[in-house]
Amino acid sequence: MSEQSRSDASAPLAAVVDLGTNAARLALATLDEAGRLESRGRWRELIRLGEGVRETGLLSESAMERGLACLSRFSQIIEINSVDIVDALATSALREARNADVFIARASQLGIAMRVIPPEEEARLALAGVFAGEARRPERALVFDVGGGSLEVILAESGEVREMASLPAGVVYLTERYLKTMPTPVEQVQACAEAVEEMLADIDFGEAPLPEIPFVGCGGVVALAWFLTEGAPQGGRVDGLSLPASFFEEWVDRFAGLAYEERRELPGFESGREDVALAGLIVARTLLRWGRKEALGVSSGGVREGRLLELLRPGA
Repeated sequence: MSEQSRSDASAPLAAVVDLGTNAARLALATLDEAGRLESRGRWRELIRLGEGVRETGLLSESAMERGLACLSRFSQIIEINSVDIVDALATSALREARNADVFIARASQLGIAMRVIPPEEEARLALAGVFAGEARRPERALVFDVGGGSLEVILAESGEVREMASLPAGVVYLTERYLKTMPTPVEQVQACAEAVEEMLADIDFGEAPLPEIPFVGCGGVVALAWFLTEGAPQGGRVDGLSLPASFFEEWVDRFAGLAYEERRELPGFESGREDVALAGLIVARTLLRWGRKEALGVSSGGVREGRLLELLRPGA
């Protein structure tokens, strides 16, 4: 977790908290003279808020404590930076948990007013964030946001959502249900892949020619990109990278065969994802096969960047 102080008090400063099933994120930004986002700091913590939610329907006390401790740190950052506009969003875990109201009430005591957004808003904001830095948005694209609790698959036209599907294929939930051991047996990998295939088979995007449309991944794909490029992505960053499908074809089996410590020691691997990264690889591989694609692009933009744009450019 890093911190960056405010350096320009002349422009409004916005903050967005994005509380997911696996990770919590905070982003601060202003607009530059051209109306583009100018980052004033980004923070991310792995909190596993949605641990066990799919099975029990409830946030556990330990998960809530992790989430609240993180939100307390985020609240301090927001205060230190004298933020002008704040919004705090929650997605899949709080959509599904029957005791979400308990967590939201406790978060409000920390000065964080959480609001749970529906899948449609999550998809719209993710798409806006992915294209936030693009001077010209592609005519068509298939964007997928790999989260801890859900997978959003978005068919975009001129930067707008044309069709979308929200699938219960988040990496935390897939791991809890199918990928129970490390190293992970072939049978578990196959069961997980088949489950994702069945979900994708139900998507109907009409006559959209998926093989001809660029695929762009955000969310958990960013973390995958670091170790898929052995910790040394081109230019030292993953945003804008193109990852060949062969990476995912190779790494699903390779990663499944690794024990916990072996996964942790991979160059560029983010500690805390030892168990769930395999599900992310399986989801990406299955999506590429479904779309008959040879590669996918990587975007570090997402829900928080999309919401920052809305806060700083209201009515735009």
